[in-house]
Amino acid sequence: MSNSARLSEAAECERKAAECLKTSVIKLKFKPDYDGAATALERASVCYRNAGDPKKAAKTLVDAAGHYEQIGNLFHAAKAREGAAMLLRDAGDTAQSFQLFERAIDQYAESGSLDTAAMTVDKSAKVIVQAEPEQAIKLYEKGLALVQQSDRSKMAGEFLSHITRLNLRLERYDAAAKAIQEEIEKYIEVKEPGRVGQLTIALILVQLARGDSVAAAKCYQWVVEQCAEFEFNDEARACRQLIGGWEGGDDEQFQNVLKDGVLRSMDNEYLRLMKKLRAPGGGTSAVGEEGEEEDLNFIRRIFHVYLR
Repeated sequence: MSNSARLSEAAECERKAAECLKTSVIKLKFKPDYDGAATALERASVCYRNAGDPKKAAKTLVDAAGHYEQIGNLFHAAKAREGAAMLLRDAGDTAQSFQLFERAIDQYAESGSLDTAAMTVDKSAKVIVQAEPEQAIKLYEKGLALVQQSDRSKMAGEFLSHITRLNLRLERYDAAAKAIQEEIEKYIEVKEPGRVGQLTIALILVQLARGDSVAAAKCYQWVVEQCAEFEFNDEARACRQLIGGWEGGDDEQFQNVLKDGVLRSMDNEYLRLMKKLRAPGGGTSAVGEEGEEEDLNFIRRIFHVYLR
């Protein structure tokens, strides 16, 4: 079929949609047929898309979504908006695409389709993640709230991982540590000690990036208490060496610790973070004035680190 034929069919579908919206006392049609109009516009959108006009295809889908809203069909309204968003995304209109994705997410959630809403979060975040990482974090946080309502542990873990990575990229280490700890809790719950170990290394690295070895030691001890298998695996050993090397105050020794095979197998975000880490001279720079001796004794007790 030629493009001119496709455009002609699209125009005919739009004419049918307009007819569906008309009322007539003579024909005893007292209410607009919003469902029929929306269906006709969806067909018109397909024709415009096949004719190579994605923006016109997106517009007709947005119009169809408006008609579905008139009859309270929020799921199909969201589906139409999501389709329009994907067309605009592929056409390079990121800003408009993102707005439509956001609206679709809300409408999927309102219709009770929490899983579909969460999957749309992932699509929409990918549209803006490079240009607007802060907005992407907010979207993933919205997605996290949605999947927690529907008890989807795997998807929750994926969203937390995205949140962590973006916060690391922005050097928001407090927020990254919080997200990692939440992710650890989820993997402890489903009894995956291997993943718990990897995430604990990540948490220790982030706490050291914050300059807080005491927090790192407390995080380590917390995981040991929550997951008995963790203490005896290679990841636990690497965590102890990281904190011990940091507290030793010898950066050359600390850099040697970072060459451990377990650490070198971490994801790229953490490899980049490791390149930034330098052990503080004197070994105690991370400890605050109040309760300093108590904190140092805490680290010594767990890791047998004797500071100079």
